[in-house]
Amino acid sequence: MELPDLSAKVAVITGASRGLGAGMAEYFRAQGMRLALCARSPLPFAPSDTLFTASFDVADANAMSQFAEDAAQKLGPLDLWVNNAGVLDPVKKLRDLTPEELQRHLDVNLFGVLYGSQAFLRQVVGREGEGVLLNISSGAAWSGYAGWGAYCMGKAAMDRLTETLALEEAAHGLRAHAVAPGIIDTDMQAQIRASSPEVFPMVEKFHEYNRKNLFHTPEFVAEQLLRIAFANPAPTQTVLRLPLEQGAEG
Repeated sequence: MELPDLSAKVAVITGASRGLGAGMAEYFRAQGMRLALCARSPLPFAPSDTLFTASFDVADANAMSQFAEDAAQKLGPLDLWVNNAGVLDPVKKLRDLTPEELQRHLDVNLFGVLYGSQAFLRQVVGREGEGVLLNISSGAAWSGYAGWGAYCMGKAAMDRLTETLALEEAAHGLRAHAVAPGIIDTDMQAQIRASSPEVFPMVEKFHEYNRKNLFHTPEFVAEQLLRIAFANPAPTQTVLRLPLEQGAEG
């Protein structure tokens, strides 16, 4: 099934400076979409009439709200919001996790998603047309991984957050999904492969993924996300896991 014409659509991507976020931005732009991109790091995209960028921390609720307002003013009504920004650190056993480390992790991976979702909602509620919210999840939301306590907690909570938003806001024009994209060879994967097996016992499995190149490509993930957002019929499940790309691992 081919994607519909997306040239009139406006999409927001957080964490768009590298990895999956940058790959999504490239693919969305190739479909003719207008984009609003943000990240803490410098963005590898030049602003234009169809591309708006901002640098800030997604844990800053006020900055997120202003970003959404500025994006809508420059590009038009926001059709799609992808909460992609996230971190893996700290990779350590829960017994060694400090309150400060956990708080910073959840500030980005959970509260940053909440603030982005709230900012998008303020643009969607009370206007004509549907807004689609896609929160990038992980298989770590579905089961525990030794060494990834903070990450598993944050992603599991994000899935429940998304389900709650879907229930609360469907009548106000929001369709929300939490999407586990599979394994993509990003900087986060390099960080995973550098983990100590004493802390992260599954590290050898991720080395095997790398040796056999068993990854989803960012282009595949981006296309699948656009299908979820704009193809008919829309998915009925709120929490989704992408199908396997040929040669990839789930």
